[in-house]
Amino acid sequence: MGGILLILALSCIYTCRAQEIYENSSDICGRCKCLTGPQFVLDCRNQAFHHVPAEWPQHNTTLTATFTLNNITTLEVLPDSDLVKNLMFDHCSIQNLDNGAFKAVKNVVFIDLSHNLLTTEQISAEKFKGPYNDSVYEPLKIKYLNLAYNKIHSLPHNVFEHLSDLEELNLEGNHFKFLDQPTQMALSGLPHLETLNLARNDLTELVEEAIHNLDNLVELNLAYNKIDFVPDTLSLLEKLETVYLDYTMIFELTDESFLGVKSLREISLTNLPRLSYVKANTFAGLSNLKILKLSDNRNLATIDREAFAPNQILQELYLHNNSLRDLDFNLTHWTSLRLFTLDNNPLICDCDLFAIGQQLSWEITREKDGPLCLDPVTGQSKEVYHLKDDVCLIRKTSIGVHLIESHFFTIRIVLISASLVLCLTAAVAIFIAFLRYRRYKMNLNYPFATQVIYNPLKNPGPAI
Repeated sequence: MGGILLILALSCIYTCRAQEIYENSSDICGRCKCLTGPQFVLDCRNQAFHHVPAEWPQHNTTLTATFTLNNITTLEVLPDSDLVKNLMFDHCSIQNLDNGAFKAVKNVVFIDLSHNLLTTEQISAEKFKGPYNDSVYEPLKIKYLNLAYNKIHSLPHNVFEHLSDLEELNLEGNHFKFLDQPTQMALSGLPHLETLNLARNDLTELVEEAIHNLDNLVELNLAYNKIDFVPDTLSLLEKLETVYLDYTMIFELTDESFLGVKSLREISLTNLPRLSYVKANTFAGLSNLKILKLSDNRNLATIDREAFAPNQILQELYLHNNSLRDLDFNLTHWTSLRLFTLDNNPLICDCDLFAIGQQLSWEITREKDGPLCLDPVTGQSKEVYHLKDDVCLIRKTSIGVHLIESHFFTIRIVLISASLVLCLTAAVAIFIAFLRYRRYKMNLNYPFATQVIYNPLKNPGPAI
């Protein structure tokens, strides 16, 4: 009898303690939304939770739980379930993770911890360890981990020790200024990683040691960083298909920019304020390239006619919101494009634009709000996709205004530079002449070069 009472007492104490540490889950489906179907969904968004629930609601299918917009400053060890697959704890003000916080949900594959207050010190390997079995901790089956918009400046070297199956890692919006050695070691321990998001940090380069083991990486996001050139280390990623370099400080694109990155299918190069010119053969080596986003670059005025290889077949090309004044008809195979944008460029109507409009598919040219160009003769705006062949005659009999302006701009720069050199030379010559004239005047004022010395022995003495 005494033993039974002791068990009841301990059970009561455990229950009371659980209610203190965990949220009361006795009526969790009354407090949150519980949706049944192919999977069980527990929606506890914005319910003023301060802890995780003590128990999961009854479920016989895979469970997805959302705790977005709560105030869970410390994420405790979650209750046991082999059916929990997806967990969202974003926007919860989380500062701390208990050791083994996810060990009782060892089959979880998706964890969102974004928009919290986690620091480097709070994402150690101990936090992500799985259940203890014999003498080792079993790995978790997490494939997607979102740590975006926290306060992480470096990754502990062994942080992913128990996450060997990780396929997607999101580190956007943290405090990485460079990928230091512990971070390099952490990333090199993810052989199955396919997607890496490093956007909105303060990176200036992508060091080789951080990515040389990412043999399966398919997508890389480096947008909103301080990178001023296309990283040459991209060539190490043999399976890379998509790269985002938007909102960076890249100022030139040349035949060396994507050298050796043959697997690329999509490149995004938008909102590059320093880019003005795309040089010959920039994309020529990318035989698999299908989508190129080269829009919203306010200073991009020229794309070399040989930027692509003759045999390249693009499917999507975005060139809107640039400063382009012309496009060469031989730039690409226009008939192959499924999507094409050219709006909001200061285009000059010419024969190339007419020919391009004739080659584009009807699905593209049917747009009523298509791009406009300026007629160099009348000064009126015309729709590019409705140009007539008479613009070809204008081109033959009239040099494009934009070419004349460009020509005179170059001449003006040369003349200004030459004038500055001449002015500087003249100023130096005048200064030297002035110094010589001044010395000459001084010599006139003092004509005796030697000093007269008085010798008393030669003077006659007084008469006696």
